Order: sequence, then structure tokens, then C-alpha cells
Amino acid sequence: MWYRTLFLLLILSLMTVVTPAHAAKDTPQPSDPLPSKSGPDQPVTPQPIDISPAARKALASNDYTTVAQALFSAQSQADIDALTPAFERLRPKSTLASPQSAATLLQLIKFITGDQYLAGKLSKTHYANLKKGDIMLRRTGLLGCKQWMVVPLCKYWALVYEHAGLYYGYYGGKLRVYESSNEGGVQFKHIDTWTKKDSYVGMHRSRVDAATIAKKFDALVAKYGTNGKTPYNYNLLDKYTDKALYCSQLVWKFYNSVGVNVDSDHPLYAEWLKVNYGPLLAGYVSKNAVAPDEIGMSANIYRIAAGWNP
Repeated sequence: MWYRTLFLLLILSLMTVVTPAHAAKDTPQPSDPLPSKSGPDQPVTPQPIDISPAARKALASNDYTTVAQALFSAQSQADIDALTPAFERLRPKSTLASPQSAATLLQLIKFITGDQYLAGKLSKTHYANLKKGDIMLRRTGLLGCKQWMVVPLCKYWALVYEHAGLYYGYYGGKLRVYESSNEGGVQFKHIDTWTKKDSYVGMHRSRVDAATIAKKFDALVAKYGTNGKTPYNYNLLDKYTDKALYCSQLVWKFYNSVGVNVDSDHPLYAEWLKVNYGPLLAGYVSKNAVAPDEIGMSANIYRIAAGWNP
């Protein structure tokens, strides 16, 4: 069908974004020395005063792996803002996309969503049939995080989905999703934030009985709060902490409490990271983080539906 050809062309064009062939000849490379602070003609990168010691140390190293690990384990938005330019500058060049790599990418998209060309459509019935504890995964627009910085760093780790939440049902007289974002930490948000027309949403469910889900969900809400009591976790690689939570980390923790591990650590996702960032960083991220895409690939839950909102 026509949309398949269009989408394949889109994938091929995006591969230079997903795996960018960076660096003009005059762009500093990892082997280049740091500029001297004393040389009047040398550019000096300003050092923000509010970044973490780890971020400051990584910037001083001028080393790709060190900067990348510090970026993916950022302590704040200030760390991300300071480290991202260095990360982009130091990233190794990558080869241009090939039909084979595009085919592999489409295979991975199908594995995550069950919808290889992201052509599916949801209906109001899908939302009406949601049950407490159902997992919701979201992509904003066709280009997702390649166009919009929806979630901190999502353009680096989100192939399809950039956000995750847990459907709760009625809370305070309105339908709510329990989630964590950099806009207020862990909280309930109205279902309307998930039903926007430009959103692609995946819905997943476990086989755990409803009574257990309800009991554990209430315990989760009591523990992490409803109005930002638990802040957002900028450190993608620290999924074990309870002091701060990112979106898919919250989902993962809930399902761990009912005996279901939704972090697939899927080798296909790790391979995608490897193509983009090299084997060392790919293994580090895949092992220590839980991304929404990895939840979408979990064999311990099943997909109800995935598609664009009506």
C-alpha cells in the first residue's frame, strides 16, 4: 500500500537522525585536545555552576563514553543541557542508512507495536475497555522525539514510544492515568492527555487478577503520592531508586510488585542502541534502564491494541 512506501522512505530519511553521520571537518573530535583557557583565540566552553560533579568531570574528560554515561545518568535538566552539546560533538561518525538497516528498523517497530508501519487506529471502544493497571505507551506525532523533545533525552532512547503510564480509572471523579513526567513528577493526569489526535498509543495488559492489581495499585499511589511527592528521575540508568521515578520506571516498579517483570532487556533493542551509540554504551543502557519500548517488547504482558487516536 502507498503508506508503506511513504513510511519506508521516512525511515530511510530519519536514519541520519537516528544514526547521524556527524561532524564537519572542522568539528572537534574525541582525540582533539581541550582548548586552553589561557589562549585568547581559543574558544572556551562555559562551565555551568549548577551541574553535578559527575557532569563537570565528564565535560572535562572530553571522552565520548564518559560524556555519554554522564548524560544518560544525568542528575538534573541542567546536566542534560550542559552535556548534550558535548555528546553530539563527540559521537562517532556512522554509516549512511541502507535498505537492510531500514528493514531491520521496521522489524523492530513491528516487534514493539505489532504495527510495522504505524498505520493502526484506535477507537473510543479501546479506551472504554481499559482496566485498572493497564499499561499505556505513547508516541507524539509521526516523528515523535525526532521532532519534539517530549521527554528529557527521549530522542536518544525512544525508537517508537517516549512515554508510559498506568491506567487507573476514576480518581477524583475523572478518568486518570498514573504517571511520572518532568512536569511535576509522579501524579495523576487526566486521560485527555493520552487521547489527543496526534498521539500513537499502545495498550498492554497483564494476566494478574483484578483484585491483586487494585490492591497493589492503591499501595503504589500511597507510596509515591499523587501531586509530585516523588520527583522526576532524570537518571535513566538508575531504575532501582525510589527517591525519584521516570515514567517507564514507575510502570516497571508497579509490575514488579505483582510479580511481573516488564523490562524485556530485548536484544533487538540493545542492537538498535549499539548501532547508534556503540557496544559499550548500548550494553550499559540496556542493562540499567527500562525504556517504554522495552516494555512494549515484554513477553510477560500482552498487547490489547496500538494505533493513532480517533
